[in-house]
Amino acid sequence: MKSLKTQILLIVALVVTAGAALYFGLSGNSTPAEPQKVVLIKYSDYQCPACKFYHGINEQLKEEFGDMVEFQYRYFPLDGFEFSRDAAYSVEAAKRQGKFQEMHNRIFDTQEQWSKGDAMTYFRSFAEEFELDMEQFEADIVNPEVMEEVARQRTEGRRRLVNATPTYFINGQKLQQLPQGLEQFRSIVELYMYRSDR
Repeated sequence: MKSLKTQILLIVALVVTAGAALYFGLSGNSTPAEPQKVVLIKYSDYQCPACKFYHGINEQLKEEFGDMVEFQYRYFPLDGFEFSRDAAYSVEAAKRQGKFQEMHNRIFDTQEQWSKGDAMTYFRSFAEEFELDMEQFEADIVNPEVMEEVARQRTEGRRRLVNATPTYFINGQKLQQLPQGLEQFRSIVELYMYRSDR
């Protein structure tokens, strides 16, 4: 009986020690590890179904972590999708009028509709809905500077060995595998947020 109690106490002590190590950031400090801001870069294609799925997860993470996670979107239109570049040009054009997030979200949310055809009609209707200057929008979607910016981000991705979408980098480190759902993604973000080796 005494031996069993000893074993139980030992297990409890180990659990408490492990929990404390995580809580204090494995750094030996006597104060809890302070969360650090995390930079999450996503290379993505607006017509890619997996990208739409992870867009939803990213929006949930934004709500949960707020300013502690800085989300950065990178255009990476794939050659296999017909309207990927038009979508990217439309978002970049909207960005020039301060409506990046609105156009970005709407294009992902309506992916199934505009992917069937006549995508630019949808994108123009979104621009009108967001009260963009339509003359400026029309000029920007064919503006060489807009096209070059999309191409530049794609080239940057190639240099970073991006070959599929979505691809994520957290604090400059490439995720070799996509997180399997919200909970796993949240855990990865928290791991980087509370790392003790920074």
